Amino acid sequence: EEGDPHAVAAAATLPEGGVDAMETDTDRVGAGEGADDMDVEDEDFVVREIDVYFTPKPFDKDSKLYIMQYPLRPCWRPYELGEVCKEVRVKPGSSKVEVDLEVDTQSDNYDPEVSGSLRLTTQTLSSSEAADVSDYAVGVLRGNMVHLNHLDAVMQLRPSMPHLISGASRTRQPLQQVETNGGRAGGQAVPPAKGNERSDGSKDLPKEPEPWISLTYEPAGSDVASKYYAEMVASEGRPIDFTMSTQDYALSLCPGGPTGSKNINRSQVIREMLSLPLEERLKKWFTEVSQVTRFVALMHLAPDCSEEDLLETLPGYADLVRGLWVCRSSLLYDDGLASKRDQIMLEFTKMESIPVKYVERLIRDERTRNMILNPLGKRREKLQDYKFIVAADSSFIKHYSHIVKEQENAWSVRAATMPDPLEKCSATEQRKTKNSTKSNIPVKGPDPVMGKTKDVLVQGSENHVRSVLDSVFTANKVRSFPAVVRDLRHLAVKYASDRKDGARFQALSNAAQTCVSLSRKELDASIRLVAVPVHDLYVQKSEEKASVRNCLIKLFRDRVPNGTLKKQEILDCALSILKRKISEKEYHQAVSEICISNEDGHLVLKNGEMP
Repeated sequence: EEGDPHAVAAAATLPEGGVDAMETDTDRVGAGEGADDMDVEDEDFVVREIDVYFTPKPFDKDSKLYIMQYPLRPCWRPYELGEVCKEVRVKPGSSKVEVDLEVDTQSDNYDPEVSGSLRLTTQTLSSSEAADVSDYAVGVLRGNMVHLNHLDAVMQLRPSMPHLISGASRTRQPLQQVETNGGRAGGQAVPPAKGNERSDGSKDLPKEPEPWISLTYEPAGSDVASKYYAEMVASEGRPIDFTMSTQDYALSLCPGGPTGSKNINRSQVIREMLSLPLEERLKKWFTEVSQVTRFVALMHLAPDCSEEDLLETLPGYADLVRGLWVCRSSLLYDDGLASKRDQIMLEFTKMESIPVKYVERLIRDERTRNMILNPLGKRREKLQDYKFIVAADSSFIKHYSHIVKEQENAWSVRAATMPDPLEKCSATEQRKTKNSTKSNIPVKGPDPVMGKTKDVLVQGSENHVRSVLDSVFTANKVRSFPAVVRDLRHLAVKYASDRKDGARFQALSNAAQTCVSLSRKELDASIRLVAVPVHDLYVQKSEEKASVRNCLIKLFRDRVPNGTLKKQEILDCALSILKRKISEKEYHQAVSEICISNEDGHLVLKNGEMP
């Protein structure tokens, strides 16, 4: 390329009126789109019309258009090439670039006492070609016209450190038969043929290394850069047939497909969702679009809600994992798979990655394992683990510490009621061990453990009993009797192993064991302190008597076992009992806690076994 490719790329990004003019136009477009998204009631309107021109090859055949990236330098700390650039070299055939920069030896960061071989006065930036750029172009904006130019390559420039490599030598091929014009390179050097050597590129000849072509750096705004900049603006042209529909064209510009949803466009989905109630919006987003989402992204999904309202509604549809909101397992799978997914999510709350062996023992079927894990984590073969799919949202953790604490408590309670994920794997071995060590002599008298726990109950541990039962129903609002017993056993083990507050947790562990040792009639009486029986299930009592949950409980108790409800029935019952119309938010929150939808779309009570 004639002149410096970096200078051309830099000039191409600047309109004649300066950067501020372009940024102002961009800001106007962005503001218009944002305002339109906030109010879905209004029709879309045209903010600005811009004609698009395409220049397939703006320069001569020996010139190339590159974009230079400096990934190790932030935009606010540029290299100031106009002051420190000593030489620019290019290999156009292999698309390689080197830039020599003068080192400031007077800087406080420069060590003048370093040994001679390492005392650098020149720093070289070497290029590596970036990913495929076939879908990219360089645009020049002039008024209401944008001119797109073919891009040959994107170069990433990083400091080269050959002086640190023992015995390294940097020799450059001398320039031969290179025509120069004012210090500007005009083409690629061609080595002369010797004797009878063939010059037709035969495989019999050794391949000559491509020589470096030296260029002169021209800063943006110079006469040379302005000349190339002018060539990037089309002077005349012909219309290009446009066969795509307006909608398809817009979607092609913003593909944005989420994980596991190749044909879903997020922008289009958000616009369609904004007309739905918030609860339906969240459910549709988490189950159909993205299972893991940052809070700031969810705020765009709920522009009509305050942060407080969104944070109050979110726990019904998602759990917090590493500062990100993850779809609740009960919205995606039935009880068995939901339990396994919850155990995986619980592990991710503790650490960033989970060993592959743990996951394979937990979920033996590979297809099921991929179905659950792919939206949550990335498998790393070298480390043999699954890494959580998104980095932790430290900003949310910092600014919403009270929500983080609430979610940690919820996970703690849920963990206490979860079965040991690997318990079944070793159940057979445990049974063999027990059978081999079991004594044949019958035990006479009462079980010492049972007798002790009953004595504790007599001595007045009713508060602890109620506390452990509250923990069971806080984690799961609907439980069957066997599930309550199972949860109590896990709580007893959990509390017994906790050493933070030994006396208190030991008392809670004893209370949980006490409950397990009671007869069904006695345990049923204790459960009724915190829950309401509905046929053969228990539903956690509501703190407020005049609540939507109590309306649901009444309706289900009036139905036959496994009876169904319709939304209008619930609304009518709430109006009759509460003497007011309930909001969509109240409705969906109460329903999501204790109900699920069947195939007909009717509501049924949860089965009480789901962890």
